[in-house]
Amino acid sequence: MESSSDQIELMQKVAKEVTAKFRLNTYIVRKNDLIQLDAGDFSEKKFARQRLTYIKKAYKKAGIGKSDNDSIFEFYLVEKKKPVPNKTTTVIPEGKPAHKIEIKTIEGKTGEQPGTFTAAWSDPRYLEANSAQNEDYLTIEEKKLYYWLNLVRMNPKLFAETYLSHLRNSQDADESSLFLELQKQTPLPVLKPNRKLYESAKCHATESGESGYVGHERNKCTQYFRGECCQYGLSSAFEIITRLLIDKGVPSLGHRRICLGGYTELGVSIQPHKSYGVNTVLDFK
Repeated sequence: MESSSDQIELMQKVAKEVTAKFRLNTYIVRKNDLIQLDAGDFSEKKFARQRLTYIKKAYKKAGIGKSDNDSIFEFYLVEKKKPVPNKTTTVIPEGKPAHKIEIKTIEGKTGEQPGTFTAAWSDPRYLEANSAQNEDYLTIEEKKLYYWLNLVRMNPKLFAETYLSHLRNSQDADESSLFLELQKQTPLPVLKPNRKLYESAKCHATESGESGYVGHERNKCTQYFRGECCQYGLSSAFEIITRLLIDKGVPSLGHRRICLGGYTELGVSIQPHKSYGVNTVLDFK
């Protein structure tokens, strides 16, 4: 049986591979005698701390340690309180004994990994989707929100056939209806960044996050938008956009209607949330 140090060395190797392939930060997880990797897009320390707060609700014991990279944190977990739903893939590197090292994503992936269908989207006109790339007040993930939503709007049918092809025969009514709707949806205007909309979104995301509030009512924040979407618990731009588009459990499909509405400007902000770890606000105009 391999020693703990051997397992950690092997785990670190797999972590680098996961980080390179999926562009996710990876964390060390100890659960009893099992060493695991936890992956998630938490590039800022504040998100990692919020995630730890959430994890402490699910585990009897949890610790945190900073790695060499100041933006990466390592979680040490023991004694699970209750099941935490995660999508798990077992990775066994070549040349090593077949003991399991599990890569567990904090949020299960909605569909194909971003970048899988590069060839299908190689037309230079799709570069316009990255409309917020030069906005220095946005984080990388916030810029990606513009990118993924604009791709959907620029070519709904192609997006459905590539990134959401797994929804084609879904038994879930919301998932299958999204696939069919995108097949018929006409292209929409590219959403451009708007600083006032960003400030509106950031204020609400910050205020909601600090209080643990869920919803659209504002206290101190000024309302400057025509349509608004709020999402809780996800930090990946690709996941946030697809979750809003599917709009599972929302009879009116209000989030989908806004994301596929005739808006031309957008402001987004991703902030820590007291109850859900992270929350995202998208304000449209």
